Amino acid sequence: MKDDKLRPIVGLDIGSTGLRAAQLRWDRKAGAYRVDRIAHQDLPPGVVEHGVPVETRELAKALKRLWRAGRFRTRRVVVGVPDSTLLTRQVDLPWMPPADFAAALRFQVEDVLPVDPQTAALGYHVLAEVPGAGEAAGSNDSNRILLVSGDRAAMESLADVLRRGGLQAMSADSTALALMRADQNGVLRDGGGVRAIADLGASHLTVSIMENGQPVLVRAIANVGGAAATAQIADKLDLPLAEAEEMKRRIGLNGPPPEVAPLPESSVFGALPSTGARQLDQRAEVVMGVLSSWATTVVSELRNSLDYYRRATPNSTISRLTLVGRGVDLDGMTERISTQIPVPLSKRGPLLGIEAGKSATKNLPGDTRMAAAVGLAMGRPR
Repeated sequence: MKDDKLRPIVGLDIGSTGLRAAQLRWDRKAGAYRVDRIAHQDLPPGVVEHGVPVETRELAKALKRLWRAGRFRTRRVVVGVPDSTLLTRQVDLPWMPPADFAAALRFQVEDVLPVDPQTAALGYHVLAEVPGAGEAAGSNDSNRILLVSGDRAAMESLADVLRRGGLQAMSADSTALALMRADQNGVLRDGGGVRAIADLGASHLTVSIMENGQPVLVRAIANVGGAAATAQIADKLDLPLAEAEEMKRRIGLNGPPPEVAPLPESSVFGALPSTGARQLDQRAEVVMGVLSSWATTVVSELRNSLDYYRRATPNSTISRLTLVGRGVDLDGMTERISTQIPVPLSKRGPLLGIEAGKSATKNLPGDTRMAAAVGLAMGRPR
């Protein structure tokens, strides 16, 4: 059978504000993935809300345009599912051989899921085999897994939209797990300590934590993404959302750049111009006030997530926090996080250090919006 790494497949990230797709190739000599083709396209407000397709006809049309723009060599995709729509938790279940364990999973998780397992789409990642304390060898052994559960009907609806867009969904995956793969170039690495990834998107903040390359915690916080700040600005200033978003990006947490007036020639011998505080127009002050309050909420939720992990594992130290998502690119946001959360920050390049070919580089945006699509295209880490 042909090596799965040599068969082209595209990672597809469907966000509230846009579509992102990436096709990779496996570089056998380097032992690493390379980005071969990418494409991204903005979506009008309301087509996708909180990761859920709403205007399905418009989304299908947008997918066709995205494929034409990216010139992808396949229509096989791994599609990302926002973690705000998933339930992710670590559980210990009785050990079984891999095939039996997968077949029995739906019956084993009845007591740990708040929904009927028969209506859920289930996935899992084995973290470790935990030895038991029974007298007979293996009698009480268990599998420690990261369980991921989503609504089956919603998954089927998403697959239907993809078919109407001319695509074939090979699988669905958590965008948080995809970012973890991208952070490691698709290869599970021993060591590396404890690392966290904070993804601040349009609709939600997702905090993920890895121990020695293994995912151990995913926490998604809805309604604190960048769209929440944009909506508040639009409401306070009575603006369309597009104009409010433009003002948010232009002004940022630190305010607009100062306007420097030329020094009049006559002032060389006269009184120097005042060097007092710059004057901000009223609308800029409103935007800065909204963004400051929003950033405080984001930082608080991020800190709470890291503290939750620390309380559960008091002897562990988080060695690195990677920031991704367009929200962290807002002027002043990284500085706000770095001054209030005492963890070394890593704000890596657009592809989290993964190499890209020339054709992909030409279409690469300056922020990290493509990172999840890249991780989705990697499939399971080796």
